[in-house]
Amino acid sequence: MVIDAVVIAGGRSSRLGFVPKASLLIGDESLLERTVTAALAMSRNCVVVGPPAPTMSALGALTTREEPPFSGPAAALAAGMRRLASAGMNPSDAVLVLACDMPGIAAQLPKLVAQLDSASDEIDGAISVDPHGYHQPLAALYRYHELTQAVSEFTDRELIGLSMRALITSLNLLPVAAPLGATDDVDSWEDAARLGATEPPSEAKEGAR
Repeated sequence: MVIDAVVIAGGRSSRLGFVPKASLLIGDESLLERTVTAALAMSRNCVVVGPPAPTMSALGALTTREEPPFSGPAAALAAGMRRLASAGMNPSDAVLVLACDMPGIAAQLPKLVAQLDSASDEIDGAISVDPHGYHQPLAALYRYHELTQAVSEFTDRELIGLSMRALITSLNLLPVAAPLGATDDVDSWEDAARLGATEPPSEAKEGAR
């Protein structure tokens, strides 16, 4: 199964005092770098949707930005899909869609791939479900054509501010249980402390904006 990936990294991070969550560090690796590395281990191409991130080209990732900036995850996903389409390769079989702020997500990705690869054609994708039963649309693997169709059902204007849950409501998704902590994300400084993420130097923060 040929897989491409879209990593969503363009949120405002308001609960972090507008420090870009993509720039937070675990050791010497940013959350964004950690997520992209995990995505590229499973995919042919990876597109990062968000502010310019100088280290992405070194990792081999493509970049783009949703328009207007900060217009939400559905608009960001649409921008990422357009960037994939412009890369000049045949469409993939599936698209891995990830938030940039789940430092443990690498443990879940092989499960998503295995489950979708063995699923019937009636299944449109595989979506992570955390131990509390919460479905994670930004930790999911979607069949390319079905995801493209779901995006095409909305105009560019309708995509602005649209939630991922609203975008994928028509898709038949296979729930895939995630290991404890694999889909934990960083929404607050309390989350960051619990997951071992620290604030970067000021110059790194500026570079991630």
